[in-house]
Amino acid sequence: MVEQRTATGESLACGLSGTAGELDSAAFEAFYNATAAALCAYIRRISGNPAAAEDILQEAFYRFLRGSHRGMDEAQMRSYVYRAATTIVYDQYRRSRLAGPAAPTSAPAPDPSARIDMERALAELVPRDRALLWLAYVEGASHAEIGVALGMGRLSVRVLLFRARGKLARILRR
Repeated sequence: MVEQRTATGESLACGLSGTAGELDSAAFEAFYNATAAALCAYIRRISGNPAAAEDILQEAFYRFLRGSHRGMDEAQMRSYVYRAATTIVYDQYRRSRLAGPAAPTSAPAPDPSARIDMERALAELVPRDRALLWLAYVEGASHAEIGVALGMGRLSVRVLLFRARGKLARILRR
């Protein structure tokens, strides 16, 4: 059962229907509205390509709709679309590395704000490290939730998150 709280605190319950465990259109719309904005921000950050974020978002939800959702609660469905989006970003990253180095792009004009520095630092990390840091510190996900979303164990998340923080700290010190 997907449950969404409206701005007034009312519960908007949306259940699964049909024998195949498919979401009805109202349930999917509620789930999409509750998930899409945060997922799109996550995709923009880990992909490093804001222009492709909408396409990746739509592909993740398309994969979600093609799958079976029987017995999934809202948290499990959310993990499913985050994992699908992460997989798509990883696949694109691998394909771009196999295709060879990308043409150098012009760097944005220097800006002293910390936000710009952080964006540049995050852009230097590989997508997995960006995903770990984003889910942990922006989304506030637990190690177990991150593990489900990224397809790894909770203890692996702890170790990899520690390493990602260290890499980010080294980049920021430069």
